[in-house]
Amino acid sequence: MESHQLTQTLFRVNGEPLVIPPRYQPLFETIFRRSHPRNNIIAPTQDGKSLTIAAATTLVSSALPERFTILAPNEKKADIIMAYVREFATQHPIISTQLELDRNDTLDRLRRERSKKNITFKRGGGVQTLTLDARNGKRSIEAAMGFGSKNVIEDEAGLIEDPLHATVMRMLGGYDYDKSFLLKIGNPFYNNHFKRSSFNPKYNRIHLTYRDSSQDREAGFHGFDPLFIEEMRDEAFFDVFYECQFPPEDTIDADGYRQLLTSQEIRQGQVDRSLVKPTAKLGCDIAGGGDLNVYTLRNLDPHFAFVAGSNRSGDTMTNVTEIEKIVEEFGLEWSNVNLDDIGIGRGVSDRLKEKGYEVNGVSVGSASSNPARYSNLKAELYWELRKKVKDPAFFLEEHKGWEQLTWIRYKVNSDKQIKVEDKQSLKKRKGKSPDFAESLMLTFFEPPFVGFG
Repeated sequence: MESHQLTQTLFRVNGEPLVIPPRYQPLFETIFRRSHPRNNIIAPTQDGKSLTIAAATTLVSSALPERFTILAPNEKKADIIMAYVREFATQHPIISTQLELDRNDTLDRLRRERSKKNITFKRGGGVQTLTLDARNGKRSIEAAMGFGSKNVIEDEAGLIEDPLHATVMRMLGGYDYDKSFLLKIGNPFYNNHFKRSSFNPKYNRIHLTYRDSSQDREAGFHGFDPLFIEEMRDEAFFDVFYECQFPPEDTIDADGYRQLLTSQEIRQGQVDRSLVKPTAKLGCDIAGGGDLNVYTLRNLDPHFAFVAGSNRSGDTMTNVTEIEKIVEEFGLEWSNVNLDDIGIGRGVSDRLKEKGYEVNGVSVGSASSNPARYSNLKAELYWELRKKVKDPAFFLEEHKGWEQLTWIRYKVNSDKQIKVEDKQSLKKRKGKSPDFAESLMLTFFEPPFVGFG
């Protein structure tokens, strides 16, 4: 029996024996045998990596005096793997009887204890997790410096920044090179240490894509549904999550940011304003400190957008009057008027509501409707903007202000969410606020749907 086949006897997932599909058998064997001191694995997201890592580390650490430290860029990710380890360690008596339990512990309690970050077996083996979060870099470095570990697994290695990775390497320093074990696994987000090791011939390298997953599915194993892959092609980071490609050097800056849109992707031309319908969206970016107030109107059918007005007034009533004029001119529905709900914008929004207009005050720093994908509402709205601008059927009326769309940058944070560069950093970088870009972004806000109770 191959070592990876042991999982079918010992472990179950959703009531079924755990079968390691062919694409992940080399990963399992890499951990199980540890015959390569340095390993680099690139694989698609949410495709079974965590299950495979947990199964292999549980088997080895329960049978041998081998301890594994699993590192992750955030606590949530580390907890996913440890939850599988707790589950696998308690499922079968061959393994569960080897657990070192506290006097008051039971197997059921261990399985449910989410705060448990360290499991030890009687033969001296074990699994522990450690979070390396760039947002708390100093604390993460101090925590890592207190660890020494012979077997290290860097999960989501591409999201662990170079300074933190350097600390990881120090953790291996107390052991002979040939007797230590480092496995880096994740998605190719940035041109950092993970990319360097993926091309380093001293590393054992495994590179999988969604095609390997789909091929296993055709052979009867777990894998991506082709319809799901087609659905995800237009979503953020398909090239990273599924095609598993590193970004070209010229598309990502030193801080890990990418350009939201290029000038070639922004189509400008003549639009027929007479075609504007009441359902059109009006985005109002109300500025302060000498920046522009910009009013952008986005028509839905046919789909185009244009700057309906702008000024530098800091007076609330001047901006209220300007918005009223635009709404009357184009016959818009007030429920489709979106204003930024910060600073001067909140005053304008409040005054319009006092006058009986049901406008939408938008706080772009609030939570998105999809927090697993976007760090906040601003990131979600800009991503919707990006998709629409890239649509060949969408046009912007010619205006020099649309150059600002090329200023917007985005990246993936340690929680694998899309994050857009904050306005203050952008203003410091460009010398002014992206008022035109912000006003167009606001047109993509949709108020929460209130249905029948």
